[in-house]
Amino acid sequence: MDLTPKRVLVISTGKSNSLILNHAQNEFVMLLKEVNLDVISFFSQDIEAIEKSTYIGKGKLEEIAYYCFNYNENHPENKIELIACNFELSGLQKKNIESITNLEVIDRTFVILDIFEKNARTKEAKLQVEIARLSYLQNHLIDEKAEYAQVTSGSGHNKGKGEKQIELSRRQIATAINQKKKELNAIKLSRRNSRSKRINNPIPKICIVGYTNAGKSTLLNRLVKMSKEEKTVLEKNALFATLETSTRAISIYGYPTFFMTDTVGFISDLPIYLVDAFRSTLEEIKEADLLVQVVDISDPFMEEEIKTTQAIIKELGADQIPMVNIYNKFDLIPGPLPFLPKENEIIVSLLEESDVIETLKFMLLMVTKNWQRVKITLPYEIDFSTFSKENYVLSYIPKEKGITYDVLLNPAFAYKYKNLN
Repeated sequence: MDLTPKRVLVISTGKSNSLILNHAQNEFVMLLKEVNLDVISFFSQDIEAIEKSTYIGKGKLEEIAYYCFNYNENHPENKIELIACNFELSGLQKKNIESITNLEVIDRTFVILDIFEKNARTKEAKLQVEIARLSYLQNHLIDEKAEYAQVTSGSGHNKGKGEKQIELSRRQIATAINQKKKELNAIKLSRRNSRSKRINNPIPKICIVGYTNAGKSTLLNRLVKMSKEEKTVLEKNALFATLETSTRAISIYGYPTFFMTDTVGFISDLPIYLVDAFRSTLEEIKEADLLVQVVDISDPFMEEEIKTTQAIIKELGADQIPMVNIYNKFDLIPGPLPFLPKENEIIVSLLEESDVIETLKFMLLMVTKNWQRVKITLPYEIDFSTFSKENYVLSYIPKEKGITYDVLLNPAFAYKYKNLN
């Protein structure tokens, strides 16, 4: 379906004016804007159970159809052209809603897939999105053909024809998915080898997680620029600008070197097709020594977004890894701090260099929490740059026979220095 700029009516489910409904609608509007769709009106219905044939009640759909007809009669140059459902539809449900409203219908999953497809840049990301889209299409084609088979089952001939079409569609899509998965597995093997080298490396590994557009790539890029050793990653004020994990070695003078990985942004009700397709990419999260959740503190729905991120991390089996929260975009909040941060939290604006440095120190203190803190005097022959890259130097005092360090020693390198004290 062509998603060139169109005017849409949004259908959501939930209690009217509830926080959950408002958050869901606000998030969906952002998604729709990302694909150049202009929201004209909202309709919602609080449902106890999903209607198999129409998802929401037929009466509500008839009300929506009547509204759209009248609106379009009165606004001939600004007509509602599309209905966007903030939930996933089956093929049958989509077809029936279109029949009742006489308008094209898309669902939440379709919109997210479209955004992912536009933002996929690497071969791996493109394959993952294509697998997700084929899985989505398979689900809908089967539903639609199954309905076709039931409708045309008046004679044995028609019934057989319908069944053959279902099987043909199923096989064609399954074959395409398997082919894409083979291509993806080859890339995964290469990724696994690279990850294995990092796992066996004693350098700390920090992984950035969080809601889409919270500032994850901003954090990585600010640190990369301070490091001046690696390329930056795409940083854009857009949803799902980053679809692949990007790992950089961060080596800043005076601080221990560490690996930092940026990941695909999360969102509530992320379609299962995408969770499955991107699972291999998100496996990076499980190998981290520390998870850094970046949160947009200016977002009124940040608590819901934190819960969404934590739920996905748990689903990936990474909820036992230590995690800290970086509340970003404080510059967008008028007045004082909205709350006092806990030990594992910090409130910053990653646009400010001083805040980036504070964030760096905060993360390093957390990821080196189990390193041994000692005071050690080393001869001047020991290169400060190398020593500080391997360990976390908190302070140092030059003395006659050497330099006395207050330092957190990386267990993997401690043997090199203890005998020199």
